[in-house]
Amino acid sequence: MKTLLILLALPLQVFAQDLTGIWTGFLDMGDSKLPYELVISGDKKSLSGYSLMTFTFNGIENVGLKTMEIKVKRGSIAIEDGELIYDNYNTPPRKVKLYGSLAWVGRDSNMTLAGTFQTRSLDMRALNENAFKGIIHLKKTRAFAQTNLTAKLKEMDLMKDLSFMKPAIRKTEDKTVSTKTPKESTKESKTNSRGTISPASVKTKNISQPKENQKLEKTAVVAVPAAEVASREIEVIQTVVFKSDSLIISLYDNGEIDGDTVSVLLNGKIIIAKQGLTAKPVTIAIQTSGLGDSVQLVMYAENLGRIPPNSGLLILQDGIERYRIRFTGDLQTNSAIILKRKR
Repeated sequence: MKTLLILLALPLQVFAQDLTGIWTGFLDMGDSKLPYELVISGDKKSLSGYSLMTFTFNGIENVGLKTMEIKVKRGSIAIEDGELIYDNYNTPPRKVKLYGSLAWVGRDSNMTLAGTFQTRSLDMRALNENAFKGIIHLKKTRAFAQTNLTAKLKEMDLMKDLSFMKPAIRKTEDKTVSTKTPKESTKESKTNSRGTISPASVKTKNISQPKENQKLEKTAVVAVPAAEVASREIEVIQTVVFKSDSLIISLYDNGEIDGDTVSVLLNGKIIIAKQGLTAKPVTIAIQTSGLGDSVQLVMYAENLGRIPPNSGLLILQDGIERYRIRFTGDLQTNSAIILKRKR
């Protein structure tokens, strides 16, 4: 705490330093520490960014990615949660905002941010339940460091829009590659006394013409997700009665991670396409309003992995109700779950 007070008391010459970049660290709430990552983008007049918070609930790692509003004030940096743009929560997300005031110290790769934060619930019915206070500790990483936050931003095609990424992109685009060798350039410069290229100075090459049936290009064949779903048998492994208008499903590999890949169909429509299963969840929310009273959820095996059959764990969250369903599949049979609305 003494170190924090010293940091907060230091004069913050923010405009003399570049705060944009990737920051990693944690939120310290005394009895627990949560991994926390922050990306700051923009210029001296206008900053913004993204944050990623990780916490464990019921033994499962939950990740939330939010936009961030960032303002430089005299002697501090104010950060404030924006919108939640990605999450894999195994419970419905709560409407909570984080506010922080951070002090900066150091230069370049030794820069750190430290300060206090508090959370506030936007749900008037649960104002006190989601109110927390603590300290933020962040350290600046290398400009192109691979973190959980940057990996997710790349996946969502948001990384390229960050200010500290654009110079590298422009530099790559500006590079031009000459396809001519120095000898070819010299030959082109040889001219006769009339200013035209001398035929004797030009060596011709025998260029073989493509055969009539020869393909000039190879067309890549992209496999369509769940391409053979109509020809496979469907085995219903469980029926679940639900009551919510929104269900959350999370998929994991079941046991050893062996490269299993699945697609998921809801009433015949693909909602997850060719997703590899790992120890980290693949999560999606399903809006059930308008789907009728009975819904079929099919897990389609895209491959068999290294250890057949294709197998996984599906966790279905219906409000406070939670179902753990293990499924298997091969190239002849798909597993299915029937979801029935409670009346």
